[in-house]
Amino acid sequence: MNYLKITNRRITPNESDPHLVYKECFPRPELRYDENQRRDDHGRFTSGGSSGLTSHEESVIISSGSDDVESESQRYRRNKNTLVDKTYIESGEYRRKFDRISENSNVNKALYNSSKEILFHRSGTEYEDMCWIDAQSGKIVAKEIDGDKIREINYSKNTIKIVDNYPEGQLITLHSHPSSMPPSVSDFNSAYRNGYKFGVVACHNGKVFVYKSEQEISERLYNLYIAENIDNGLDEYTSQYLALNKIKENHNIDFWEVQ
Repeated sequence: MNYLKITNRRITPNESDPHLVYKECFPRPELRYDENQRRDDHGRFTSGGSSGLTSHEESVIISSGSDDVESESQRYRRNKNTLVDKTYIESGEYRRKFDRISENSNVNKALYNSSKEILFHRSGTEYEDMCWIDAQSGKIVAKEIDGDKIREINYSKNTIKIVDNYPEGQLITLHSHPSSMPPSVSDFNSAYRNGYKFGVVACHNGKVFVYKSEQEISERLYNLYIAENIDNGLDEYTSQYLALNKIKENHNIDFWEVQ
């Protein structure tokens, strides 16, 4: 796959590479010190070469069917660890989380309805969905819900065009995290590079995170913090969360779990 051409803070694809790819960051200790490994971040930067994953990790990547019909692969690879509690997602407690995300009721409603849609769609799988919302009207301007890659979202030509042409600070993103981890460094860097107002992560376990970034984050630094936390006996979730808090101390980023 070819590298993407960079123009100012925006990154646009080569004509020979019309589909961009987003990968959820789910670091593992044995991969963190590989300086040659590059991760896709919401489709705005990709590289060729090896994925850097073991054959077992690559086998975890799941293909999805359409919004209405599950593919054979999706049915076969149902994962009980990523099942969504639909009763909770339909509850008033979950809905009220979105009332506290912004002061725009139309945006909050769109985020809640879209969150339910993508969580129900991907329940029991490791697939991810993503949508883009106008920060003023709350209108859904783009969706990617038919991904067929491992923990990835394929960007269509239409989505690329919309994102690249939208005014800076006028788009809000929402995407799912089957692993229910906090926002990844790729999430922050994508928000910065694309000029998003903020992003929302809807976790399969019902957690909701908001994040924003005005600065590029070193992925190596982030992964080193995570590795240090894991070496100290912390679990993956706590390690990622504390790594972000550490980076937040001297970077112009912010994130929080919506309670």
